[in-house]
Amino acid sequence: MSTNDLIDLCTTIPLWLVVAVRSYQEWRDRKKSLDPAKTSGKRAILATFAALTVAATLRLASIEDALINATGIKDAAVLPKHLAVMVACILLVGWVESVVPPREKEPVWRRWVALKPRLVILITACVCASVVFPYASPSVISPDGSRDFASAQYGDVAGTVHLALYLLTMGAALAPSAILCLTVARRTDDRLLRLCMRLMAAGAGIGAFYPVYRLSFLLCGFTGWEFPLDEAEFQRGGALIQLVTILLVIVGSSVRGAELLLRAVRQRRGLIALRPLWVELVSVLPPDVILRHLKRGTSDRDDRYRFRDLYGRLDERVVDISDAWFTLLPWISEDTRDRALEIAHDRGLQGDDADAAREAITLRVARMKCVEGEDYTTQPAGFQMPMYNDLLANASWLARVAHHYTSPHLVEAANALTDPRIPREVSA
Repeated sequence: MSTNDLIDLCTTIPLWLVVAVRSYQEWRDRKKSLDPAKTSGKRAILATFAALTVAATLRLASIEDALINATGIKDAAVLPKHLAVMVACILLVGWVESVVPPREKEPVWRRWVALKPRLVILITACVCASVVFPYASPSVISPDGSRDFASAQYGDVAGTVHLALYLLTMGAALAPSAILCLTVARRTDDRLLRLCMRLMAAGAGIGAFYPVYRLSFLLCGFTGWEFPLDEAEFQRGGALIQLVTILLVIVGSSVRGAELLLRAVRQRRGLIALRPLWVELVSVLPPDVILRHLKRGTSDRDDRYRFRDLYGRLDERVVDISDAWFTLLPWISEDTRDRALEIAHDRGLQGDDADAAREAITLRVARMKCVEGEDYTTQPAGFQMPMYNDLLANASWLARVAHHYTSPHLVEAANALTDPRIPREVSA
């Protein structure tokens, strides 16, 4: 496999992965019967990547050879490849333009990226490029064995016109796309959206340099200038520019998806970490709650390998623990909490770890008293579980408590606090 083919493959594989993931998301949105207006942006960027994927696939030498053998037409893959790139670039600028936060007064140039001008440019360029393409020179075979269409047009009028239409359309789309991405980044307070747009602006900006790079080579064919790179270096440079452009656009458009994936990982981790504490405390909840869990059934394997509705399951687990905490309050005294904190400090714990250990000890003591049917304490602490406005923050705090709840040393300490030989409040 030649170096250029390897670069093309490194471009094509990520594109296919992105299209596969986004196609699945689109299918899932349709299955959920979501409002089409809310998912139009996802469909637009999916169409953009689909067109780019078609173009990148047609660049592979094996696909080119297969099309030539199937159709008997030399360069059968070149024209559809160029048209697919032109469509993808116009779709990209349209998608970016649609997400720009509106202002009362927009720059005049924004009118030229509206839907109608984009369609006129795309249709005109595609028709003209298709008309002149049959008169272009056929591809030549590069030293590495790959087909090279661009180098064959060196000094050829028809081929140069075709490539100029293709490249200028690309530049006319990518340059405003980069500016629009930076506009979105300036106008938004969303940190992730700002990062997404800056990465895509970098990709579109590098991509806008590609037409300049290619056209400068074609220009040398009609002048006495000599291009500074040889044929192999020129082809490799063009392939690298395309690779960097596409990867930056992929990464930029996937920032939010990566955030969702990381959040899902944290939610799964929270489910697993809370399980020991939840299994213990769920037994003190009302019978209907216990019956609900018995009917549904849940296991350690479910927590680890079932990825559906991670947020809802984690939220339910946090609520169950909170409800159990509230149920056990009548058996938690101020004295027990104070002594639990002393035990935590004796174990060398400080700060949040000491607070979490205190709650773990008092919860274990209260649960044992509740299960054994002891009377309520005469001086209840009245202290409820600290709750935050963020599910992951609550899960993180409770994970600390769960860790200490199962600690053998703290279990022994909790058992000692329930020993009847240790003085505690006299029941009323």
